[in-house]
Amino acid sequence: MTIPKKISPCPISEAIVEIRFESDIPSDAVFGVIYSEFKSEYKTLEKLPILQLPEIVRTRDQNLKFQPHYKLIKDDFLLQIGPNVLSIANINEYIGWDNFSSRIINTFSKIKKIAFIEKTTRLGIRYINFFELDIYENINLNFLLSDQKLIAEQITFKSKLTTGKFLSNLHILNNAHITINNTSKIGSLIDVDTYIQKEMDFFKIESFLEEGHIEEKKLFFKLLKNDFLEKFNPEY
Repeated sequence: MTIPKKISPCPISEAIVEIRFESDIPSDAVFGVIYSEFKSEYKTLEKLPILQLPEIVRTRDQNLKFQPHYKLIKDDFLLQIGPNVLSIANINEYIGWDNFSSRIINTFSKIKKIAFIEKTTRLGIRYINFFELDIYENINLNFLLSDQKLIAEQITFKSKLTTGKFLSNLHILNNAHITINNTSKIGSLIDVDTYIQKEMDFFKIESFLEEGHIEEKKLFFKLLKNDFLEKFNPEY
């Protein structure tokens, strides 16, 4: 399929690239070594609520293993750090894949210099898209109830799909509340988290990054009806 390079107005409210890893340093030292490398760039530091839990709970609960503990902020970018996870997010106004991927690769290059990652176990590329309308009227996905099209005040759809060598968690929700640029809005979300979960050489991760981004875009644009897509002035 032909994938647009960009659409306007851009519905992306947040784009996140996350790596999960095992390190060869103590878990409580991970934040310090990363922060020392990025503190001159990211001036604002926030501790996340998970740190209010006792350490024994955080370390033993597998559901918490890949939760970030700290957030570094610079303009429309977040760097979130945990003992086994690192994510880079572009919030509010999306800067486009070329610029975002350059920032990601630059971040990864700095991480490589620190040389504390033993192996990468998951790479995820996630895009959260917001529309100020009922998205189910405009996508190639229908729900039937007794052979009749289902119409409801709120419909939540979740699925895990195979997309090439990747998997994708697809989450669609209408009548959702979201905050963008400190403004509360009501509309619909299309949330696509495309990921590969296997042991990877961190020094070769950029090729997976590009492949994952393509698979995420394919799934997103496959969802949109053609007449709806045309309203966003696609550029090919």
